[in-house]
Amino acid sequence: MDAAIVYVSATLSIVALALLIAKPLWGVLGILIVKPLVDATWATPVLLDFKLTEIVSTAVPLILLGRMILGADHRRPFSSMPLHWIWLTWSLDVIAFSSFILLSQGWTEGLQVMMRHLNGLAGFYMLQAYCEDDRDFRRFAWALAIAGLFPIATGVIEGVTGVHWRVTLGEDNVVRNIGMYHDAITIRFYALQTIMGLFLIVSLSKRSTSLMLLSLMYGLAAAFVLKGAYSKSGFITLGAWLILWPILRKDVKTLLGVGAALLVVAVYYSQEIMESFGFVFVKEIAAINGQVGVEHTFAGRWYLWEDMWNEWLSLGPAKQFLGAGHIANGAHNDYLQILFHGGLVGLAIYVTLLLITAWSIGRFIVREVNVFSMAALYVFIMWIIDTIGLVPSTYSGYQWFVWGVIGFCLRRLRNESASTENRITLPAQGPRFSNLLGAS
Repeated sequence: MDAAIVYVSATLSIVALALLIAKPLWGVLGILIVKPLVDATWATPVLLDFKLTEIVSTAVPLILLGRMILGADHRRPFSSMPLHWIWLTWSLDVIAFSSFILLSQGWTEGLQVMMRHLNGLAGFYMLQAYCEDDRDFRRFAWALAIAGLFPIATGVIEGVTGVHWRVTLGEDNVVRNIGMYHDAITIRFYALQTIMGLFLIVSLSKRSTSLMLLSLMYGLAAAFVLKGAYSKSGFITLGAWLILWPILRKDVKTLLGVGAALLVVAVYYSQEIMESFGFVFVKEIAAINGQVGVEHTFAGRWYLWEDMWNEWLSLGPAKQFLGAGHIANGAHNDYLQILFHGGLVGLAIYVTLLLITAWSIGRFIVREVNVFSMAALYVFIMWIIDTIGLVPSTYSGYQWFVWGVIGFCLRRLRNESASTENRITLPAQGPRFSNLLGAS
């Protein structure tokens, strides 16, 4: 079984990477579809000591950077990308502190850190560069739904049968359903990615009862898989998605409907909810009630964070400022990880990137609440939630999805805003207007 998955994943990866070079849009869609299969091969080296996950996660940003540098994407160059200056600054700093790690720990460690972080730039660039219009973005949404078939199917089988490909214990020794993946974050991320894909498909497609029912059933299966992963951040993210849509759109009927549905479910399945969802937050609830200390929340990560913080304080000024020179992927906090990798300089740039992204999304949300501004907001919320207890900037597929959605939506919203302003301010007659309209 494992050998078959490796063979199929490797073959499909080669095809997708070739498409990324020759037909980039189809290559992007192919990479997203095959990535859940690739991630299932995380324990098997396929070339020397390198695993397929490492090879694909390195090849994708290298191919995209090559296209940028060689000017292959002249119709949508890097200089026209939204937020390109902050992304350029962050990427140059990534190369700098990764080189420091390379000199301190070895070339494989330095290369790993560099490629992991550069996948953020690759994700932000790829969709806004290659998705020409809403039809292409709808194809992207379908690619997300197709990509979810493998992880959702394996997650449902595991949840229904109780047969585990790998036993991973959570708090109080509960068995978490993680499918064929390394940890719970992977299958949880694919469940949320699938739900987002379905949200985009339904929002961007013509009204269809059959499509709605199919999407609802598929979405419920993804939610079932999410539940089996026992993920705090997953539940919080999905809850935020459900509530924000009717609130920001000021859709009182939908908000009341969602509230009523949740109330019915809470009353009818109160015992099951407490045994599953409530169990995930048992330590947090106990901390609020004063039964345990705050340090027991977040699965006890406070102890790890305290140890890492004390280690960082013991470093010299140069390392505190520019980076510790060693890998910190196990920080379980993205900000601590960046603090160790890039020092105060790297952390300042990373936080600035997040703040500018939040400002850009918020500006469009204030102007108009539509599927694109909401999609960007949704995945950004997902990212911010995960930065607290995880290190999302080390997961390639996660970054392609989140930053890809944000990149495309910001580009589309920016172009739409510029088009509206041109229609308002340009003169309504004469050859000059025609030329400008054609150039836009």
